[in-house]
Amino acid sequence: MGKLIGGGGLIAIALFMLLGFANASGNMSALVAGITFLIIVVAPAIGGAALLRSHFQEQSRLQRQKSGLRDRTIEAEIVKLAESKGGKLTVSEVVSGLAMDLDEAKTALDSLHQNSVADIELTEDGMMVYTFFEAKHLPGKSTSRGVLDD
Repeated sequence: MGKLIGGGGLIAIALFMLLGFANASGNMSALVAGITFLIIVVAPAIGGAALLRSHFQEQSRLQRQKSGLRDRTIEAEIVKLAESKGGKLTVSEVVSGLAMDLDEAKTALDSLHQNSVADIELTEDGMMVYTFFEAKHLPGKSTSRGVLDD
């Protein structure tokens, strides 16, 4: 919020100084007038614009981080649901189990498929089933042993 206020303030100062510069009736050489204009009008305007730009870039970055966190949370909840359902889920099970809308559930399941967390299978009736290999074989983890063990 400070960057927004500071940037707006600097822009306001630049505009105020521009009014004063336009109404100045002094005898200045072109070089002096140019340098004065740069110092009292352009410099604050550039500073204000930079602060405003920084503020909005930061807001955009935070929004992307929140969206990414939300997506990861949804995917984690889907994997938990898959574990409770024996490693296989349909879109409608995700919709009802996690109170999500249909498009959001489909998008999340497709993302998990693209990231090789889930495979897609079809039933004989043509229903799409997402299979989570690790969730399906989770009970077998107790029999695991070292890679080099015989």
